[in-house]
Amino acid sequence: MRRYWKRWLSCLTKYSHRRRNTQSCLSRQRGVPDARTAGTDQPARSMNKLATAALAAIIAAPLNGQESAWPDDLLDRVRQAADDVPGAPPESVNFIKFAESHRTYAAVIEGGSDEPFVSARTAFQVVYPDGSLMIDAGMDEAVHRFYGFGRDEPYWQDRNDRVQAALSAANLIVVTHEHGDHVAGILRSPDRDAIAAKAILTETQVHTLITAPQLPEIGITEQQARDYRVVDYRQYLPVAPGVVLIKAPGHTPGHQMVYVRLAEGTEYLFIGDVGWLMENVTELKLRPAETIERIGEDPEALMAQLVWLNSLADQGLVLVPSHDDRLLNRYAAQGLLGNDLALPAGND
Repeated sequence: MRRYWKRWLSCLTKYSHRRRNTQSCLSRQRGVPDARTAGTDQPARSMNKLATAALAAIIAAPLNGQESAWPDDLLDRVRQAADDVPGAPPESVNFIKFAESHRTYAAVIEGGSDEPFVSARTAFQVVYPDGSLMIDAGMDEAVHRFYGFGRDEPYWQDRNDRVQAALSAANLIVVTHEHGDHVAGILRSPDRDAIAAKAILTETQVHTLITAPQLPEIGITEQQARDYRVVDYRQYLPVAPGVVLIKAPGHTPGHQMVYVRLAEGTEYLFIGDVGWLMENVTELKLRPAETIERIGEDPEALMAQLVWLNSLADQGLVLVPSHDDRLLNRYAAQGLLGNDLALPAGND
């Protein structure tokens, strides 16, 4: 089924960026019969399903502003979209912490204490029977130093090397947003060309990286942007079996969440930096005003996202903030997250 991922990705990026007809694109793929003459051919039916999914995803959100960005049925629609890409669903999810930043709770949640808060710098791996998908991409030590505000903070080169190996081995790569600790690994990698060919960036993420990167080290040119799989969508977008992107601008203009459903039914929602710790969601509290101003966040958009996430409390989802060190370790202890990345033989 791996070939479906490649065909889906190729047609999706062509359609969303150039507004080409996705179904025609899919039917023109080598070895895929045209939908009009396919009869009962299963590959053709699968490709037609992909075409329908692409069109539905791209037009899913209303063209006007009359409907909330977080409607009551959004999770239901995302769950349905998770079935749109053919192939075996994922079997497990792994994570790795490759660096830390040291803050206080007062810096990460409104009304927080001066107790130390460890901000884990992480990447996640969705494991399939025949491959993997990476969520976020790590960063090199030069980028990591930006987040220390002049302090030396923990960074493990060997762990980031494992992130790089996992990116090289992955079938597909997505990033929650365009900040350096999430995206630098696909921009500054020694294997950049190969990684870029299977890395999805949204048009908004690309625009930020070209016009207003968080730091100079992650800035890219328009020419470099063409090396990546650039997509655009309005509300949600299935990208692999069991995996759906959900647009969530606020922390950055190109921020998105990632829904993942395993074969055995466990559902994850990787919320990126909507909240840096779970209490942002459970207590409906933003980051403090000075942090919001420093980052340039949209507090109204973020609060709407926190309210939506809070409303999912009875849905059985495993919410995964990227930086909540205590929570991530708890998930690992519970068996919800593997505490390392699976790598091909020879990379362990």
